[in-house]
Amino acid sequence: MNYIVDFFTTPVYADEKEEEPVEETPVEEEPEEEEEPEDIVPAIEEACGESAACLPLKHHLEECSKRVEEGAHEDCIEELYHFLHCVNDCAIPKFWDKLV
Repeated sequence: MNYIVDFFTTPVYADEKEEEPVEETPVEEEPEEEEEPEDIVPAIEEACGESAACLPLKHHLEECSKRVEEGAHEDCIEELYHFLHCVNDCAIPKFWDKLV
């Protein structure tokens, strides 16, 4: 056993780990995240839905919806179609103005 002790010049312990040199890797800079622009579509469509041209159609759609909730056997597809058509006619030129 004496020859084993002579073989090791420094004490060796099982719990200690020899630290390996860590190479520093250059940190890549992450590009800054661009903020998402605010979506203008809901605001424009809501304003158009409240416009003088679309307000009567919105009223008809709301009246139809009330009748359906009370149990009427109808759907409001036609009223919805006319209201959305009015909103789109109002909103599309405003979208183009914002793009240019």
